[in-house]
Amino acid sequence: MTNEERKIQYMNRNIKMYPKFLALIWDVLFVWTITTQFFYGEKHLSYSECMMIETILMFSACVMCVPVAKIFDKISPIKSIRVGLIGYAMFLLLCIIGTNKFVIMCAPMFLAFGYCVVAVKGNPLLTDSLSAVKRDKDYNRIYGKGLSLSYMLEAIGAVVISYIYSIDPYLAFYISLGCVGLAFVFSFWFKEPSKFQEQNIELNPMVEDPAKQDKSKPKKKRSDSYLKILSSAFVISILLYSFMFRGVVSIDSGAFKIYLQELTDGGFMPLWAFGCVYGIMKLCIAISNKYQFKYNLKFGVRSLIIFNVLAVATLLINAVMYIISPTSTLTIVVIIISSCIMCSIRTPNFIFVNNYMQVCLPPRNLEKLYALSTVVQFLGYAIMSAMYSGLLGIFGDDYGKSMLVYVIICIPLVIASTVFFIRQLTKKHAQKFTIIKPEYTED
Repeated sequence: MTNEERKIQYMNRNIKMYPKFLALIWDVLFVWTITTQFFYGEKHLSYSECMMIETILMFSACVMCVPVAKIFDKISPIKSIRVGLIGYAMFLLLCIIGTNKFVIMCAPMFLAFGYCVVAVKGNPLLTDSLSAVKRDKDYNRIYGKGLSLSYMLEAIGAVVISYIYSIDPYLAFYISLGCVGLAFVFSFWFKEPSKFQEQNIELNPMVEDPAKQDKSKPKKKRSDSYLKILSSAFVISILLYSFMFRGVVSIDSGAFKIYLQELTDGGFMPLWAFGCVYGIMKLCIAISNKYQFKYNLKFGVRSLIIFNVLAVATLLINAVMYIISPTSTLTIVVIIISSCIMCSIRTPNFIFVNNYMQVCLPPRNLEKLYALSTVVQFLGYAIMSAMYSGLLGIFGDDYGKSMLVYVIICIPLVIASTVFFIRQLTKKHAQKFTIIKPEYTED
């Protein structure tokens, strides 16, 4: 077998395996269904403190992301991900053995480390494999398939875990720990893309024509400095948009779980129904991830406007309905439906932004761009969830009033960041990259 044949075989195997692997490493599986119940009931935290755990998680990720990117710059994606999975395992173990608030509040820091490593090095494992066999156009489809599978597992797990929780509240964490171990073993089946790297320039206008390149120069250029990358108005627009959108929707599943917990505690919903409803939400996310490219086929860059309008509208509807009648059948149905919609647009938007970075910016800077994007998204998540957590404290854990004030603050910020990003995208890259062509989605 020639080296070219080996490259094609191994890289196509990487691409085929990646969605399954991403489903395992995207997040710690299964535990998020019962975290509010677990921390509130078993660890005796308040709702505000439960939200604060996510705030600590995201602030820690913001602080760690760039240093992690620098430390792991010379380490291969696969080896890096294995180290990140250790952070996942430490988070789960501390949640299991933690007996006081200090230990529990430290646990998210380990998970933040794992998130940073996976966010920075997980994407290059796919993009480098795609580039090596000239399949860059498949990024949206492959990545979306992986996230869809992850949320499909979460949907099934949500129903099962809600039953298991009544037997042993800690069992979900042990199952999740087993999934982390499975991902660690699974990682040994990949081949390092760097051994077969060949830059695909088909989609990138900023790379010189190969015929005009100096053959004496190395194929892969060194990445630009962070300061040079941030000198681009287009990059700044991406980062500001990522910060704002991720921040606004940071409360999607957390606020939804608080509402469902209130219904469960008030006797309006049994625990098994909690799991079923949360599972339906995860199923909606899985479906939206699998078919997210259809937004781009139909609406192009206007998809981003649709995502933001839906995010703000669903939050506003939830707040108003809760204030009018928090436990009526109509309110319960409306909040469940609108919350499912809001949760379903978060990861398609994430895939869209990653795709725009991949096709509109120099490949040599992608790893640093992923790091910067991760920082601003985690920072947006941390700041906005901290604000919502503070509003819950001010309004005495009142879901409706906290949500209404939150939306009023967010609306002008969402509009400004979206307009800035879309103007830069259409101005700099016009029609060429603001819509995915039908042939790019062929399976």
